[in-house]
Amino acid sequence: MPTPLDFVVLDVETTGLDPTQGHDVIEIGAQKIHGRDVVGEFVSLVKPSRPLPADVVAFHAQNGITQALLDAEGKLPDAVVPELVTFIGPAVIVGHNVQFDLGFINEHLKRLNRPVLTNQAIDTLEVARKLLLLASYRLSNVAAYLKVPQPSAHRALVDVITTREVFYKLVERAQKK
Repeated sequence: MPTPLDFVVLDVETTGLDPTQGHDVIEIGAQKIHGRDVVGEFVSLVKPSRPLPADVVAFHAQNGITQALLDAEGKLPDAVVPELVTFIGPAVIVGHNVQFDLGFINEHLKRLNRPVLTNQAIDTLEVARKLLLLASYRLSNVAAYLKVPQPSAHRALVDVITTREVFYKLVERAQKK
């Protein structure tokens, strides 16, 4: 599996699992990569459409995302998502369970009457399932197995960095096979 020369690693943090059921993006992280060099970074908190439910607060508060933080520093999705699309451009998108992330971004684009992202995507979850035999393919488990440091999970930029390093390790493994 050759590594694309230019790609963007993407991760979103959300209030739930389904954007069509009213769940929102609350943080977006992305890094633009050329070769193995990070040449751009995109990070934004996103204001949710309604107050965070208690279970979402409990889940994200351990990593520092709170309603107060989103109210103070979050941007409206109408501004953030088009900025992200511009940042990504025509690049290949790499993510762990990338269709989940793209589902949320594309749902926001539909609400804005904008074209959805149709970029080529590489899913490190799917690649890991083909190359590794693990009980669970969560990003933290794949990273631990591949000995990729993961300082914390469920913050978009931290997950982007972890996914990027997991991707490199998976490419190395694929090239050895």
